[in-house]
Amino acid sequence: MLGAGYFGSMPFGGMPLGLFVTLTPPDPETERSLIQVVGFLDRRLMEEFHRTPELLKTMERRQFERLVAEIFDGFGYDVELTQRTRDGGKDIVAIRRREIETRLLIECKRPDPGNAVDVSIVRELLGVKVDDGATKAILATTARLTRDAKAFVEKHRWELEAAEYDRVVAWISEYVKAHS
Repeated sequence: MLGAGYFGSMPFGGMPLGLFVTLTPPDPETERSLIQVVGFLDRRLMEEFHRTPELLKTMERRQFERLVAEIFDGFGYDVELTQRTRDGGKDIVAIRRREIETRLLIECKRPDPGNAVDVSIVRELLGVKVDDGATKAILATTARLTRDAKAFVEKHRWELEAAEYDRVVAWISEYVKAHS
């Protein structure tokens, strides 16, 4: 470990957003450092998104990545949030070691309201998944996918999955129910 500490506090609707990070040495395979997130979001903030999911569509993009990381942490995965830039085409690495080991690459997209996620994004994510050797790649978005993007995801459904706005909202509901 290179270092650890609390990474600021960003107010959101009067509620704190806390992040405790540990900087890990570069991964020998990729030579990239990962930011390992120990605590992602204040539980009250997750509850606020549960009550008012429309806020997802305008939240800060990095905050959306933290929210998805917290969800997967809550679902029992060991989660790493990659560095903000030059992340190698993935925002989150989520690993679960149970009956079988699973390594998920998660790319988060919070486009401007009204915009959809294009097929080029999901094609690129599948390429990153193949290059990384991960079990599956997931695109989590606050928007919707274009028709071509949906068709591409369906064609590669055992390797690639998309979570559009309604599914992300459902994840938040599951998270809040499990942590109440």
